[in-house]
Amino acid sequence: MSLLTQYPLWLAVFAVLLGVGYALFLYYRNDNVAFEKRSRIIMASLRGIAMALLAFLLLAPMLKMIRKQTDKPVIIFSIDNSESIAAGKDAVWYTSDYPKQLQKVVSELAKQYDVDAYLVGDENQLVDNEKVNVNFSDKSTNLSALFDDISLLYANRNVGAVVMLTDGIYNIGSNPYYAAQKTDFPVYTVALGSDEQATDLFIADIVHNKEVLKGNRAPVEVKVQAGKLAGKTAKITVSDDKGEVFSKTLQISGNQYFETVSFLVDAQQTGVKKFKVDLDELEGEITHKNNHTQFFIRVIESKDKIAIVYDAPHPDIAAIRSALELSESYDITVASVDEFKENPSAFGLIVLHQLPSKKHPASSLLSQIRQGGVSALYVIGTQTDLNAFNGLNTGLQVTQNKSMTNNATPAYNSNFMLFSFSEEAQQLLPTLPPLQSPFGTYKAAVSANTFMTQRISGVETKYPLIMFNDANGAKTGVISGTGLWSWKVYDYVNTQNHDAFNEIVDKMAQYLVAKNDKSPFRVRHNAVFAENAPVEFSAELYNESHELVNTPDVKLTIKGSGDTTYDAQFSKQNNAYYLNMGELPVGTYTWTAKTQLGTKSYEKSGSFSVQEIFVETANLVANHDLLKSIAQTSGGKYFDRSELENVVKEIKANDNIKPVASYQKKYSMLLNSPWYLAAIVLLLGIEWFLRKWHGGF
Repeated sequence: MSLLTQYPLWLAVFAVLLGVGYALFLYYRNDNVAFEKRSRIIMASLRGIAMALLAFLLLAPMLKMIRKQTDKPVIIFSIDNSESIAAGKDAVWYTSDYPKQLQKVVSELAKQYDVDAYLVGDENQLVDNEKVNVNFSDKSTNLSALFDDISLLYANRNVGAVVMLTDGIYNIGSNPYYAAQKTDFPVYTVALGSDEQATDLFIADIVHNKEVLKGNRAPVEVKVQAGKLAGKTAKITVSDDKGEVFSKTLQISGNQYFETVSFLVDAQQTGVKKFKVDLDELEGEITHKNNHTQFFIRVIESKDKIAIVYDAPHPDIAAIRSALELSESYDITVASVDEFKENPSAFGLIVLHQLPSKKHPASSLLSQIRQGGVSALYVIGTQTDLNAFNGLNTGLQVTQNKSMTNNATPAYNSNFMLFSFSEEAQQLLPTLPPLQSPFGTYKAAVSANTFMTQRISGVETKYPLIMFNDANGAKTGVISGTGLWSWKVYDYVNTQNHDAFNEIVDKMAQYLVAKNDKSPFRVRHNAVFAENAPVEFSAELYNESHELVNTPDVKLTIKGSGDTTYDAQFSKQNNAYYLNMGELPVGTYTWTAKTQLGTKSYEKSGSFSVQEIFVETANLVANHDLLKSIAQTSGGKYFDRSELENVVKEIKANDNIKPVASYQKKYSMLLNSPWYLAAIVLLLGIEWFLRKWHGGF
């Protein structure tokens, strides 16, 4: 501890002189009270010291304290909780003995280290160290996501090691080997499952178009694999709600058999159509769960036409186009504003990249879009003529005094309810790189729905980065910046695919291209949900003035197979409604939503399906080589499941896994010290008592 002052410390001499001078003046200026010499000296000293301490505060003194803080090593457990772990021949061991051994290891390390245990599967779930419950219920496995979370959540922590308990099978996310290479701590891998070929016949994958035009026939490919079943025969059967639509007898040749079965299915009625795929169950198979699955195809009436019209070539255009072309629902046209000669009314959505611009006002095109009530998505940038843009009634006004840009990082608006996203997309949203957004003042209309706001220099603003508006029967969207292509690149760098980026673009297009519902009561949801994803609904209610209201309650009834019924009530958010039903069993459901505004009652109904996720049981052959590589490249060690308890010895024997001491400087104003002020009060109090005792005043 040391003492610092705002002014030179030698000025403290004057504080002492002030205290001494004041005491002498007080006690020796007159002799009206005859204090004894000894008492006078004591009382003068007490008053002098107290006044000197008070005067010293004028120098703004502060205490500098250095505190030592010891940061214990953090041992992070990554525990695979996916279905594939307990789907093999040792299922009994994994559901009985394994949890006990795992708990013993976690508890033993927790005595010496800080231990955080995560169940890894569909997502990373932090669990209680004292009760690590594994149930092997997750439908997918993302082994790399935990390494990404560690870099964010443990940036300033002393991470000693990561213990991975897994079979090495991952089906979403990137290769965990490359994620582990970026770490500066050892990874100890414990191999679960078996890397030997099992006796099994299973559906490895189904490839099909998610959407198909009514009246067409949709191609489907079912990839079938078998191990150690040479010479056997099995029948594959595909059926819909009316019965069998395809079947074929398979002749299994060799102990490692693979065949792609191709066929066509009819799409005669619009809506979501479910197909079941069944393989014969053969004797001796390790499991029969992967012999059966289902898939869904959405049959649409016609394709929606989307035009991408641009001021000048830009990488954003290719990024948007590539995402939209993945959907069978869209017919994409890309052209510069000079080349675009088609009737805008023929399109369900027109994407306008940096239009209107000073070079290309595009007045005629924009007028036709507004008059025809065509949905438009504006991407504004440095070439956009903001004065002309502000006159388009998009729901956003941008006032710019200087022609400058900001690096606007996206900040997701948790209250946004026009559409929802998968877990992968939600994880991507907060980490996306910035867009080049025009510098200025942004003002959104009351009717606007903001999807993302701008975070500028680390400060989250209320300026919309991506927003939507529905006014006068026409939908508009605005992306307040260019650089969407960097989002696509960022997605690939982190996940080795573009799925999350494509989903974001597709969801924006789906909302804008959808025909406007003119009814006062509107309910939105996905047509198909994955079984490991929550079933979500959003709803809007408009009064006679076409204003959003959410005063009345909205109730929902969902009916499944048999007599299964779910009753729920929407929650009220902003001026709309939202409902999360959680995960529902696989199947097809119908729903009915009801509400009443004033004397008018409203009712909406529809259907949706929950699709089975079978990726975990499609492949039960563990990838132990991956675990060996991760351990080796990170400086850790590979263990077989029978050596689980040796992980404790190995970590304790690693001299690099040790507490880290850090020293923190802390400054505190002496004026804020209760002890300093108490000393002054005590000195004055004693002096007052002595004065009274000796008859003074």
